[in-house]
Amino acid sequence: MADTFQLEQLQNEKSSIEQESQELEEEQRQLKLRAKSLTEKIIQELKKRNNIKQESVNKLQTKVNELEKQLNTLSISSVSDANDLPEDNEQEEEMKSADDDSVSITEVAEEIDEDIDPKDKRKRKFF
Repeated sequence: MADTFQLEQLQNEKSSIEQESQELEEEQRQLKLRAKSLTEKIIQELKKRNNIKQESVNKLQTKVNELEKQLNTLSISSVSDANDLPEDNEQEEEMKSADDDSVSITEVAEEIDEDIDPKDKRKRKFF
């Protein structure tokens, strides 16, 4: 009798473990489906963001192209306007004489390192 009781107990334990295994397999299948679904949603959201960014880039590119056309148009018209102006010798002479009186200053990008002898420093103090 004890043997039949133990056998029945082992069979019950076996069936509960098999049921638990089936439940775990079902949960695993559900989680895989959920992960797949979430990944697809993420992909859709990323595509939406990329489309929005692409539209923005396209608009900016269009604007840049329009501005470049305007600049080219202005550059061409200013060059042709400059060619249309009559040359005036008096104005050129005034500009040349104004240039003669002007002073230009140019900034030097690098530092000038002056090594001055201490004796020279004393001489400069007096002057």
